[in-house]
Amino acid sequence: MQTRYVTITSSTQLNWSIINWHSVPQEVSFAAISTGGSSWNINLCYEDPTGVFPSPNSSAPTAFALVTGGSSNQVATVGTSLKPFTGYQFQLTSASTGGKIVFCVNQSGIG
Repeated sequence: MQTRYVTITSSTQLNWSIINWHSVPQEVSFAAISTGGSSWNINLCYEDPTGVFPSPNSSAPTAFALVTGGSSNQVATVGTSLKPFTGYQFQLTSASTGGKIVFCVNQSGIG
């Protein structure tokens, strides 16, 4: 397992990141470390975020909210009803002055 870090300092929507869907069972956890009271979301998708196998409905994956309106340090795990999924996205919805968000992702398995 290797932790991935993403730091966000301004209101922006990042690209989708791929999860290793070959890892069985799929165990993924997210942590948000917030300074300054910014608010944020964590989204999941079930379509291929790379577009290699595009969705018949849209050119972009459909976002499903795992956490909405987070504003402080928080940990989220993906429950059984939401697995398996193919990707995730962090979204800073309101940036506070001088604040930043560091998102951490951990997934069991190799890679």
